[in-house]
Amino acid sequence: MAKRVGKYKISNRESALNLTDGGDVSGIIASTSGINVAPVTLTPAASVTLTKAANSGRLNLIPSVATGNDEYVIPVAAAAGETYEIAWSGIAADADDILFVAPSADALTFTGGVLQFDTDATDASGYTIAFPGSDDDKLTIVNPESFCLKFVATSTTNYHVSGYAMSTDTAVAFGDQ
Repeated sequence: MAKRVGKYKISNRESALNLTDGGDVSGIIASTSGINVAPVTLTPAASVTLTKAANSGRLNLIPSVATGNDEYVIPVAAAAGETYEIAWSGIAADADDILFVAPSADALTFTGGVLQFDTDATDASGYTIAFPGSDDDKLTIVNPESFCLKFVATSTTNYHVSGYAMSTDTAVAFGDQ
């Protein structure tokens, strides 16, 4: 049976190649004019839940902090490769904390590491790498000045975390919910 894509009728076979109707691609996508995905600015709140449909595969910007601890809930991945990139877009340092957490205790674990910068340190202790423990499912950024973190699912229950965080404090702490 034929389907419509805009003003065109296409067969089921052609529809398998069409992404406008929700099709999936396996293999390599090549483009001569580029693929652009607009970033999304997250609304600061006590708890913000990210979703695959709205937030995966795009840059998510956090402009400020609404409460003492703004929590961003990273969903359980549908499959390996699901990716969330999250960056600070504020115009100044913030005196509150940002937390990235699993939807529930022990629903996820984090691996990888975050390069952290203590911007008021005067020696080599101002830059270190924070590593998660074996069952950590929470990442806290204290007093953010700037950060860009990428969470890439390596399985449905694990995210590899990489990136940097800058703060006037020890910037990053992994832990358990």
